[in-house]
Amino acid sequence: MADSDNVKRGVVGIIILAIFILAFFIIRPIILAIVFGLLFAYIFGPINKKIQTKIKNRTISTIILVLGIIAIVAIPIAYLVPSIVNQAFETYVTIQNLNMEQAVNKIIPTDFASIIGRNLDNIIGVTFSTFLNQFKNMLINLPSLLFQFVVFLFTFYFAIKDADQFRAYISSLSPFSKSTEERFLKEFRGITNAIVFGQVLIGVTQGLALGAGLFFLGVPKVLILTVLAALASAIPVLGSWLVWLPVSIFLIVSGQTFEGIFLLLYGGIFVSSIDNFLRPYLLSKQSNLPIALSLIGTIGGLFFFGIAGLILGPLVIAYALIIIEFYRQGKLKDLFNN
Repeated sequence: MADSDNVKRGVVGIIILAIFILAFFIIRPIILAIVFGLLFAYIFGPINKKIQTKIKNRTISTIILVLGIIAIVAIPIAYLVPSIVNQAFETYVTIQNLNMEQAVNKIIPTDFASIIGRNLDNIIGVTFSTFLNQFKNMLINLPSLLFQFVVFLFTFYFAIKDADQFRAYISSLSPFSKSTEERFLKEFRGITNAIVFGQVLIGVTQGLALGAGLFFLGVPKVLILTVLAALASAIPVLGSWLVWLPVSIFLIVSGQTFEGIFLLLYGGIFVSSIDNFLRPYLLSKQSNLPIALSLIGTIGGLFFFGIAGLILGPLVIAYALIIIEFYRQGKLKDLFNN
């Protein structure tokens, strides 16, 4: 009889495992869309609450927010992406014909300048090649991306509309004690704010600030340079200097001395200092993630998730470190204690 019960439990266990494995393979193609839907629901939760103070109907207030998200995404895609793609190809062709080693030598005629020029050539070439590959993949997979966007909106809508019920359901499944769960949520909230607002949002702001300066100076291909500056600024250790420094050198070498020097000062003094200006207003020091690990998370995330890795890479590393730190401090001992 005991053997029969063991066989039944084994069969049931295999069936349950098979169901979960099948479920994983079913949602795997859309897992990033679901993750970003949940992440954006968390980010826009406070905005939704403010809308609900004006519009009491939860469904209508959530629909208004979803329509706003669609407008924010659809308008740039419709009007800017074609121009960005064209500028990216044109800029790449220009860079292929540009000798940065020779350009730097005109400014600083030394052997060290030659090394700088060669490295700048390599960095710019690799950056634009990676960027163009990402755009090529996006265009090839456009139907799939549209479907992913629909899944994202679907997840976002229900996650933000039923946020209280969703939070209560997750809490009911959690094996953690209430005190440990609250500490985890506090740490997760802090690190998410630090990465989303302190890394990505400030990076975008720096990119836009540099784009405004480039537009003022009449530099061509402003859109693509702005996008590259925003991406570079969102990566720890790197920054907008990867754009304004070579562009400044190019302007000086091409005879536009005032514009080149102005861009050097504008980029070095103002754009690169935006982080110091904005960070205290956007968030307090909520992240203890070392810069080296943040950089590893960002680069690894870019390889594994693509552009989405700018956010997901550092988040995954940070969450893992939170769990390790809780374990080191002995705070996980009371997981199942109430």
